[in-house]
Amino acid sequence: MNWGKGLTIGMVIFMSFIITLTTIMMRKSSDLESEDYYSREVNYEQEIQAQRNANSQEKIAVNHDEEFVVLTIPEALNVPGVKVLFIRPNDKLLDKEFQFEGTKTLLISKKELKEGRYKLEITYQLENKDCLQKEEIII
Repeated sequence: MNWGKGLTIGMVIFMSFIITLTTIMMRKSSDLESEDYYSREVNYEQEIQAQRNANSQEKIAVNHDEEFVVLTIPEALNVPGVKVLFIRPNDKLLDKEFQFEGTKTLLISKKELKEGRYKLEITYQLENKDCLQKEEIII
């Protein structure tokens, strides 16, 4: 085999590799974290303050078993309502939102969620202050 054939075979293999990678990357979805990215960026300082407010108190416990995701509000927190947002980073169509009022234990069935990684945003008000708690779970 001479240099010409070896060089040609190497170039064909390299071009096939590049075409394969390009095809794979074109098929992969690339959703934004949120559609209202710019408006959230403007209000980011409020989000940081809400996280500080949540960190200054006892946190809502997030656990899960085979059937449910369980959120437990500590007795010390007098929270009238909680909004829980399950954000699926790789597919916004799988995002779910739940709202609860008047209970200290929140049960969310895993049947409503697909297996995978979720970012949780738990928002509530405590003493007229907005609170935001962020967690990550794998179902």
